[in-house]
Amino acid sequence: MTGNGGIASWTKKFVKTFPDEEHLFSFVDVAPTKPRSGGYEPMLYRITSGISTLLRVRKEIKALLKAEHYDILHTTTSGNIGSFRDLVVAKLCHRYGTKTIMHCRYGCITEDIHSSGMIGGMLRKSMREFDQIWVLDSRSFNTLKNIKYLSDKVFLTPNSTDVTEPIDTAPKNYVSVAFCGNLIPSKGLYELTEAARKSHVTLHVIGPGMPDVNERVKEIAGDELGKTIFLHGRMPNPEAVKFLKSVDMVALPTYYQSEAFPISIIEAMSLSKMVISCPRAAVQDMLTDLDGNPCGLLVPPKSVDAIVEAIRWCQTHKEEADKMCRKAYEKVKACYDKEVVYNIYRYNYKKLI
Repeated sequence: MTGNGGIASWTKKFVKTFPDEEHLFSFVDVAPTKPRSGGYEPMLYRITSGISTLLRVRKEIKALLKAEHYDILHTTTSGNIGSFRDLVVAKLCHRYGTKTIMHCRYGCITEDIHSSGMIGGMLRKSMREFDQIWVLDSRSFNTLKNIKYLSDKVFLTPNSTDVTEPIDTAPKNYVSVAFCGNLIPSKGLYELTEAARKSHVTLHVIGPGMPDVNERVKEIAGDELGKTIFLHGRMPNPEAVKFLKSVDMVALPTYYQSEAFPISIIEAMSLSKMVISCPRAAVQDMLTDLDGNPCGLLVPPKSVDAIVEAIRWCQTHKEEADKMCRKAYEKVKACYDKEVVYNIYRYNYKKLI
């Protein structure tokens, strides 16, 4: 089962690069059935769209299970009210003897699982029904491992990237920065733009954004817009990754609530770039090298001064920063290369079949 947003990006790559002779897949789209319209308030939209989507998804899955035997249902989820859908499809699969995987692709599992509200209760119920639970980060993994009824079915399955470039050992000047992702304020975009002005570095902003967000970035950039601060808009992923080769640093000072495992960070690491980010979800895991030391710079959220300080540290400690970049490459090659992660998937599938 697939979804939209970051889940859709993961699914597109997974469909294209994972299936082999040993694993045959059928896919069910769980993206909202009803397109959002200006007449819907956000909560009303989520409820009505969620109900219509659930009915469609359950019908499609039931038809598949009745027509042919499937060993595993592998569903991706972003939690929240989607946990009700997860619960429904897991119970349906039990009726047909199909094993189930809940692939959690969001970063606030620790908060949600301990919540006393509806979201927490539904998440706990749905997780009980699944045979395996896959999470992206060690914090979520450790949280679920400490819950008795979940401890034996939790698996750490990080995101992946294609590590195709050789390690770049050339010294850097740390004068150019890229932001790559959806232009969302809670990704730290405004703070980064202000920090770029204060640090006198070149900032390249890559990704799609709503008009009001773009306008706010332009306001913060001021007279530096088009001189040292550039808005490039949406780029196809291969083009964006190619562009990242031209910069020294990639910054994602995110405090986005559902941040999970930002692909732009491991893409930057695979290109031996310095990464500046915040310790959200899997980010701290990613920016810890194979020896347990930092291979990127973590800053507190919403702090322009901390971003400025991180940039200046790179500029005044170039040799140390270059070493961290090499360590980042080694980490992504050993832990997040596509085939490394896909072998984890294969191992987990075999445990169920």
